[in-house]
Amino acid sequence: MTKQQDLFDERYRKVLKRHRELSRGYVNKLGKNGVIDHQPIRHTREAFSFAMLLLPFSILFVLKAVIVTILGEDGYRQQVDLLREGGFVEQMGAVFMQIDPITAPLAKLLSAIIG
Repeated sequence: MTKQQDLFDERYRKVLKRHRELSRGYVNKLGKNGVIDHQPIRHTREAFSFAMLLLPFSILFVLKAVIVTILGEDGYRQQVDLLREGGFVEQMGAVFMQIDPITAPLAKLLSAIIG
């Protein structure tokens, strides 16, 4: 009896999931065998969210602030200058790693916290 109940619950969850997908909008498609099928519309906001983009950038800024705090601003600038003298990839890295208006206050805050 439990196996039958589990199978029923699984089918029920699939029906609910399909209903939720179709409730956001759907398109009718004619299949190869002549049966009309309802396909849910894929929204771009579901695939890409602002938080997904914000997280990597915030991690980058915090890591840069930690490095600036550890090396000091002068030492950090010297390292970035060394990158500028390298090849193309290193020069691009120097552009991204330079101290920006977000990193500087974060570094000051971290130096105040760390002491």
